Amino acid sequence: MVINLKYYLITIVAIFLAIGIGIFIGIMLDGQDLIVEQQREVVSQLESKFDEFKIKQDTLQEKIDTLNLEKEKNEKFVNTMYPELVKEKLKDLNVVILETSEHYEYSGITDAFKKAGVNSVSNIITKELFILDDENDLVTLASDFGLTGNSKEELQTQLIKKFTSSLVSENGMEIIKNLKDKKMIDYGDDLTGAADYIIVAGGSIDEQKIVLNNVEVPIINFFKNNNIPVMAVEKLEVPYSNILDYKKLRISTVDNVDTMIGKISMLMVVSGQEGHFGEKETAESLMPEGFKTVD
Repeated sequence: MVINLKYYLITIVAIFLAIGIGIFIGIMLDGQDLIVEQQREVVSQLESKFDEFKIKQDTLQEKIDTLNLEKEKNEKFVNTMYPELVKEKLKDLNVVILETSEHYEYSGITDAFKKAGVNSVSNIITKELFILDDENDLVTLASDFGLTGNSKEELQTQLIKKFTSSLVSENGMEIIKNLKDKKMIDYGDDLTGAADYIIVAGGSIDEQKIVLNNVEVPIINFFKNNNIPVMAVEKLEVPYSNILDYKKLRISTVDNVDTMIGKISMLMVVSGQEGHFGEKETAESLMPEGFKTVD
């Protein structure tokens, strides 16, 4: 029988192909074992790292719990000592807290002054209507308050002057009541007597700081020019802080008046301390060194 050359070639190719396939399968099997082993090592490393992170997390949580417990103790101590610390420190003073925005709640600081023994403390809120804008209302306001001028800026300046003058005058209640009737300001029934000290409670809600520039700056300048003690306070969290602007006006400030330390700092400033106190970057120290005697 004659063997065809083509038969030999096909046989040889089939043999080498079978060998190649066998080698490939073997490599793949070994490779899979290698991949599985590498995956096991990665998983082992991740588990080890996770255990390390868990230990660190537990340690940090223990520190946090310890600090929170210490904070609670300190707050309890301050709250306990607070009434005795401020008792009768500001007796015989008439204080007016002038809130320049309806968006913040500052009525809580009146209790601090009551604990300090002031003669009276009042909250007055200037509303958005206090910034003259409606042309139709300008004529009426000019007539009611005896304002003169050719622009709303001139009328605004005169209105603020009349308002601020009434706060420190024994005969100023008529103007204040008139402003309340027109819903330009608001206050409770405890507004009595001329103010000995003015607290401007601010903080802006807009980047343009419209209230600061149109209301607060003129008010503060009026009191400064007339030698009426004035300071500015602010809550710890406000969209736009005015503390730097108050500092430029050269009045004392407290930037965390919604905290117990801030309230005590405010009372110390009213007693005669000066500076910029609180927790923001603009503060010079946390709080004053102590009370001064108020004559």
